[in-house]
Amino acid sequence: MSSRRYPAALAAIVAAGALARVAVILWVPTEPVSDFYGFFRVAQNLAAVGRYEAKPGLTDNGRSPAYPALLSLVFRAAPDRELAAAKAVNVALFAGAALAAAALARRLWGDAAGLWTAALVSFLPRPVLMTDLVASENLAALLLFPFLLTCAASWRRSSLAAAAAVGALAGLLCLTRAVLYAVPLIWLAGALAAKRPARRLVPELVIVLAIEHAILLPWALRNARAIGQLTPFHSVGGVGLFIANNAHATGEWYRWGDDLERLRPGVLGRGPAAIDNAAREEALRWIRANPSAAARGYARRLKTIVADDAFPATFAIFAEAIPAPAESKPVLPGPHPLKEHAGLVRLVLRAASVLLAAAALGGFVVLLRNARTGSTLERALLASFLLAALYLPLAAAASAANGRSRWMTEDAVTPLAGMFLARASGKRRS
Repeated sequence: MSSRRYPAALAAIVAAGALARVAVILWVPTEPVSDFYGFFRVAQNLAAVGRYEAKPGLTDNGRSPAYPALLSLVFRAAPDRELAAAKAVNVALFAGAALAAAALARRLWGDAAGLWTAALVSFLPRPVLMTDLVASENLAALLLFPFLLTCAASWRRSSLAAAAAVGALAGLLCLTRAVLYAVPLIWLAGALAAKRPARRLVPELVIVLAIEHAILLPWALRNARAIGQLTPFHSVGGVGLFIANNAHATGEWYRWGDDLERLRPGVLGRGPAAIDNAAREEALRWIRANPSAAARGYARRLKTIVADDAFPATFAIFAEAIPAPAESKPVLPGPHPLKEHAGLVRLVLRAASVLLAAAALGGFVVLLRNARTGSTLERALLASFLLAALYLPLAAAASAANGRSRWMTEDAVTPLAGMFLARASGKRRS
């Protein structure tokens, strides 16, 4: 494709994806509930009073800060239209993510792969519905693709500057979702697969980790002041572990407070850090005492992550009585055509997931074949994309789980799917 035609084609795809999202936002006026409501309220309070609180006057550390901080900047400009502003931000984040994903695929596999990847990001139903949700994954997707692109640049040519960029993006990813703290492992897997000499690998790894922690330090210091604990994470990681690992655990979220209070009398009145630490300790104690049950629970939650295609539709369309968090309310009040065709909506989401997985698997096969020829970059790509696909489900299955924990996997393998579809369509034309 000529250098003139590619930008025009890419712009047309991304513009169509943005218009599709605007149409969905107008047609499906989803109300934020549960964790999405929490992000929304934190952003509102940051914009209004400059404090990171979901409830005014109550210290909050229950969510990673990057996404609500971004939303708050826009809320200041639109104080009476916060929800519309949040969804507009999501549309802009989609456009950035689509362009970054296309740049990654194009740099690695050519123009056609870039356009196919942009089309997948633009029109797959899960990322389209995500725009209707006040979800931090909208920002995480925008950061993930530049992270992978910077990793690839680092594997292609050893550079301390590239290592610093990898560390900076890793820190921002962790500030978007705390579970992504260990994403430098994706870079490390690629560097090891590329057989980077130790004299280069060790200094670069030190820089990656140093820059990541420098990015996390201000948030950790804020937490030390606010909740009395120096941590770059939020204060519900231990709670999530406890919800999934105790005698009454179901694998999904449930009202866990009474169970923890029974095990640790008085703990619920001691503040978020004490609650989270106690929950983590009790969860680990139960896991040590019940290793077989813990392993079965982990496998069951991992299966839930893989099989839960309908999660975005649940929180954008169908859920009727979800805490928000004080009152229970539907995510989409009143009747709606999509509610009348819930089975079809779920079928479309399942079909899209299966097709994406099949195309991504084809991309992995291509990478595997190329890696066998001895290309160090291809070996690095195979190792890193595989770890990027597995990272979040394997990490998230330790806690209460749902299909949301596979969104990063789908984002990470989209360029591979785009590469495979580009090659398959090229062969058919030939």
